[in-house]
Amino acid sequence: MGKITEALKKVAEDRLARMDKKPQHSYVVTVDPKLTKDFNIDPHVVAFSDPASPVSEQYKILRTNLMSLSSKTKPIKTIGITSAIHNEGKTITGLNLAITMAHDLNKKSILFMDADLRKSRVHKILGIENIEAGLSEYLQDSLSIDNILIKTGIENLTLLPAGKGPKNPAELLASYRMKETLSILKNNFDYIIIDTPPVIPVTDPGVLGSQIDGMIMVVQAGRTQRNVVQHAKHLLDQAGVKVLGYIMTSVEYHLPQYLYRYM
Repeated sequence: MGKITEALKKVAEDRLARMDKKPQHSYVVTVDPKLTKDFNIDPHVVAFSDPASPVSEQYKILRTNLMSLSSKTKPIKTIGITSAIHNEGKTITGLNLAITMAHDLNKKSILFMDADLRKSRVHKILGIENIEAGLSEYLQDSLSIDNILIKTGIENLTLLPAGKGPKNPAELLASYRMKETLSILKNNFDYIIIDTPPVIPVTDPGVLGSQIDGMIMVVQAGRTQRNVVQHAKHLLDQAGVKVLGYIMTSVEYHLPQYLYRYM
């Protein structure tokens, strides 16, 4: 399947690469989140609900692996999350990764961008209600960026919601305003994790993926066939998208008792 990053199955051996100095942030996040007192976040976001669990440890391994790919000459700051088809766990995976990166002791600022303008659900997973506007409205010139960024209540993590579904999502993502927005946000956040639609049904991941540093493809074990994943990879290659690796979800494997106790 090519360069497959089995980040959820093996222990990372690469040391954490030296990171660039944290940039100064100029944006003031003005929109308050509609969170409950207990953070009504989907329990599948284990990086928040159970950060000491073995599964959360695997996301820390993934974080280490991603950071090891970055360098001063070729920094990786904008990372897309996609899948070949629907319902493979890309959004939950992306949120777990974003929260894990936000929990880094280096206090890196993380932006999670919901660029799935067709079927957005990130705000619902995070327990945020009554989203009136987001990326869609901003790209249609009706809002300023500082009015749609949302504090999630999770330290170092900001959300840029998708907003209402537009009639022309692919065209909006391919617009000059989108390119300009990514450039501006890269100067104000250490990392941007971007949730995108699946590759095969729509062209959006290819359109957006060509503008960012790389894409991670989520594959559900026991469901998505190899040829489907290969076809999705081919489509991304044609669009000039750099595939950083793959994450396999719904993997069941034996965890020795002594290792579990250690964790």
